[in-house]
Amino acid sequence: MNDNQKIYDAMLIKAFRADISLGMLWFWLKPYNISPPDSTLKRQPPRAKMRVQAFVGSFLKPLADRLWDTDKTHDIKTLHWMDKLNCQNTSRVMNNDIQRLKHSNMVSRRKTKFLHNNLEAQKIGNQWNATK
Repeated sequence: MNDNQKIYDAMLIKAFRADISLGMLWFWLKPYNISPPDSTLKRQPPRAKMRVQAFVGSFLKPLADRLWDTDKTHDIKTLHWMDKLNCQNTSRVMNNDIQRLKHSNMVSRRKTKFLHNNLEAQKIGNQWNATK
């Protein structure tokens, strides 16, 4: 595993413990000349405004469980354990989830509009108290 991956993983653990945003994580990586998205790095977060704990909890569930269950003193062991962790292509998963949610939202809006229009059409003929 290359040095950039080790630095990135160490910063990911540190950022998880500090509960910072992804933007701050990218700021922390700048002195090491690491700027996501980088195709050589594994476990990259998507370009979204979210906290590191939310990203790790959503897309790197085994890592999140290990970090919540262990103390800060075991972070070096966790870093070595991350060599075997195989969670990749998280941005593609995020994009698929977003597209699925957008589609279900669009379908829901269409159903609501259809029902609203039908109810309005039924009300027009039932206005017995309206003066014509």
